[in-house]
Amino acid sequence: MTTPHDLHAAALRVPILHILRAAGFHSTKPTVLETLVNLTERYILLLASSTADNALANHNSLIPDVTDVRMALTEAGVLLPVTSAAEEEWTEKLRKPLEDYDTHDVADVKEFKDWVTGDKYKEIRRIAGMLPDASTSVAGQGRVAGEGGGVQEDFLTMLKRKNKAIVDEERWAGTVLGTDSEDRDLVIEGGSAATINDWAKKVREKT
Repeated sequence: MTTPHDLHAAALRVPILHILRAAGFHSTKPTVLETLVNLTERYILLLASSTADNALANHNSLIPDVTDVRMALTEAGVLLPVTSAAEEEWTEKLRKPLEDYDTHDVADVKEFKDWVTGDKYKEIRRIAGMLPDASTSVAGQGRVAGEGGGVQEDFLTMLKRKNKAIVDEERWAGTVLGTDSEDRDLVIEGGSAATINDWAKKVREKT
């Protein structure tokens, strides 16, 4: 009987073989492949554990954010900082006030701001139906949604409306196209822990 671990290991062999082939290796011994699979499993577990630890240490939560993931990638050697922590600290101490910088240093930010507030982005919003139309006094000339009909119906809402006859509204639940589903524990297959919370608790007990 195939166990979840065997299934996950078999699925992991495929991308590893693709990576080897992309690197110019067209054949490998089974023992080498199994070693790479084992190393990859350990590396992914290291990233997951480090991310969970960072989330708990940074904001006392088991839900990680981008900063937690980035710190884990740095700790694992995926991301290499240009400067060390000491160099960054001295750079911050010696940093000049923002008002002392020349206009050239913030030219890219100013250019982006000008684009957002300029005619090009305004035209994009007009084409997307997000700006009031002079002839209708509402956003765009197509079908409008919401109370009073003052908001242009976006393409996702239109797509859901067109497929309402063949797709039940419940099918969209828990996705970006539907309402949020009820919170429930995420079940982990192939491990000793049943849920993410149980796994995080065991990790904390080990440390």
